[in-house]
Amino acid sequence: MSPEVPKPAAEVTLGDFASFDEEGDSVQDLLEESKAAAQLDEVVRTANEGPVTAESLFGVGVQLTSAHPHGSNILKKARDIQRDEDQTLAPLIRGIAERYKTWRSQSESLACDDVDDPAEYVEEQASLYQAYRDTLDHESVDAFDSRGALQPSALEEFCYFLLRPVFAPFEQDLALGHREVFQGLYFTAPTFASFAEMPTPHYPTGNLDFVIGKKIDSNLSTERTSKTKSIYVPAVALECKTYLDRPRWIESDILASNIKRGFPGCLYIVVSEFLKLDLAKVNVLGSQIDKVYVLRRAKNVDRKIRRADGSGLKPIHAPALLDLFERVRDHLREDWVSPESWEDSGVLK
Repeated sequence: MSPEVPKPAAEVTLGDFASFDEEGDSVQDLLEESKAAAQLDEVVRTANEGPVTAESLFGVGVQLTSAHPHGSNILKKARDIQRDEDQTLAPLIRGIAERYKTWRSQSESLACDDVDDPAEYVEEQASLYQAYRDTLDHESVDAFDSRGALQPSALEEFCYFLLRPVFAPFEQDLALGHREVFQGLYFTAPTFASFAEMPTPHYPTGNLDFVIGKKIDSNLSTERTSKTKSIYVPAVALECKTYLDRPRWIESDILASNIKRGFPGCLYIVVSEFLKLDLAKVNVLGSQIDKVYVLRRAKNVDRKIRRADGSGLKPIHAPALLDLFERVRDHLREDWVSPESWEDSGVLK
C-alpha cells in the first residue's frame, strides 16, 4: 500500500509511512535526524557564544554557516561533552575537530580551473572527502550515537565544497546549505469574520540537507491587513544519506513531489554512500526524484559485521560525483522552460 501524498503540499510526517519500517529503527532514525537538524540551526546561531565556540574548537577564522552542518555537528558534540561530568570523550571530539579543520582547509583551497572540464577537480575533492570520511568509521567514533548524524553531515558539507565552483559567481545572492524550503501555500480561517479580514496563509516546508536556493519575502495583503513571511525556494535540492533504505526513500519521494509543486524547476537529487533498498519494492524510475547516487557502489552492511569480517569501506566512486557535478552545472546553466513563451519556443512543458 502506497503512502497517501498530503494535499495540499503538506509537510511530510513519518507517521504517513511508519508501517513501511522494515529496518528496525529506521523511522526512529529519521525522527532523530530531523531533530538533530533543528539543533544544528541553533548551533550556527550561537557558534561564537558560550564556553565552547567555533574559534576555540577549530581556530581563528573558521566560520560556521548553514553550509557547514558537519562543523556545526562537531561543535554541538563538543558542547555536550563540556557539560558532562565525564570528560572521557573530550580528546576524541577535539581530534575529530582537528581532522575536520584540515579537510575543510584543503577542500576550500582546491580550485576548479575549468567548470567545463572538472574531472581532475572532482577526483581531488573525492579523494580528500574519502580520506576524512573514512576516519569517522573508526570504532572509537562509535561512542557517539549513530543517530547523531556525524557521518551524513560530513556528506552534506562535502556537497558544498564539491559544487561551489558551479554557483560561485552567484554565491552572495543565494541561500546555501541546510534549509527548510517552500512546498506550497494554503489558507485557513477560524471564522468567516476573520476570513473577511484576511485568511491566514500557511507555507508548508520540507527539511533538506543541501540546497542551492533563494530567500524570498512573501507579502500577502488585503485592504485591511497584511502578512509577510520569508521562504526559501530551491533550484537544486540534495538529500544526503549514509545509506538509503525504504523509509528514507519514501520520505524523499514524497518531499520531491511536494517541493516540485512549489517550484517545478527544482532539480531533486538523493546522494547516498550505501544502498539498503529492495529495488523490487519501490518504483525508482517513476519517482519525482531526478537522480540517485550510491557513491560507494555497495550495499549497506552493519559496521560491526563488516569490521568482524575485516572488510574495509569501498572507495568513493569519483565518476558518480563527476556526473553529479555536471548535472547540477548544466541545470543551473540551461534556460528553464517557461509556459508563457510557448508561442516563441513551441515548447509548453
